Amino acid sequence: MSEPPEPTTLRFSTAEWPAQNRLAIWREAIGRRVFQFDTMPLHDGPFHAEATAQALPELCFGSWTLGNLRTAVTHELLDGTDHLMLRISLSGAPVLSHRGREVTSAAGDAILMSTAEPWVSICPSFVRFLSLRLRRKALTQLVSYPEDALMRPVPRDTEAVKLLTFYLQKLIRMGPMSTPELRKVVVTHIYDLAALVIGATRDGAAVAKDRGLRAARLAAAKADIHAHCSDPDLTLVTVAARRNLSPRSLQRLFADEGTSFTEFVLDARLTQSHRLLTDPRQGDRNISSIAFEAGFGDLTYFNRTFRRRYGATPSDVRATMRR
Repeated sequence: MSEPPEPTTLRFSTAEWPAQNRLAIWREAIGRRVFQFDTMPLHDGPFHAEATAQALPELCFGSWTLGNLRTAVTHELLDGTDHLMLRISLSGAPVLSHRGREVTSAAGDAILMSTAEPWVSICPSFVRFLSLRLRRKALTQLVSYPEDALMRPVPRDTEAVKLLTFYLQKLIRMGPMSTPELRKVVVTHIYDLAALVIGATRDGAAVAKDRGLRAARLAAAKADIHAHCSDPDLTLVTVAARRNLSPRSLQRLFADEGTSFTEFVLDARLTQSHRLLTDPRQGDRNISSIAFEAGFGDLTYFNRTFRRRYGATPSDVRATMRR
């Protein structure tokens, strides 16, 4: 949160460190120096910690896996900030203590804490979660009293929680963002989604839904299409139902981006077929089976749209790959 001039990414796993130094590295080098918390195994058995964390101006987020560990920020380790920390549990049942309350976090739930006060996290078995550190002042236009949400779990079936989880996981897999403009957009979208999770004001919710919520819904719909593009029965109605949207709302998301659901599905299927045709491991398959796997049910239509997209027939692309 020190506003690095460029994005900073930290990746580590205790499994990659020498066993005899593992506890010292984890507790001193990572715990106290990097994240400023105290951490120790709960018992004498093996412990595990790994994380991928990114720092951007106004925002830090990451994915964590912890096992057999107690992590705490004591009064002595408070860093003097008054940020908000949002955790989303992915698996396991960590026990969080903060502000005199103790909560066992269920998979998928989100919970808000403050960096201005001590907290304790107990992970007896393997626990996976996402963490998000937000500047309080950056939320003031969207959320009036975030203190009201502290240590009150937000259930996993809330749309904002689902979309924030999806958005963060996608960003973590994607890696560092290349341009300041992209980073600014991403930070705005995450704050919008976080505000909806925490509890935005009426005006703040309207702004957040028009920006971050819409972007996350579209990204989730696109990911759904890529995951199911081989299904010949993929339709606007089926995707809208899986995303809990009306077909008209889903159409509007694509229209606002200057395209349509049908055009995006076609592009996804053409991209999939081109990838398979240029994969040497798929060289013994005939073109028709590849077209069907990509979701095309009509070979004539496949050949025509493929040539229009790539300026060459599927046979030409395969021949070029083989040469």
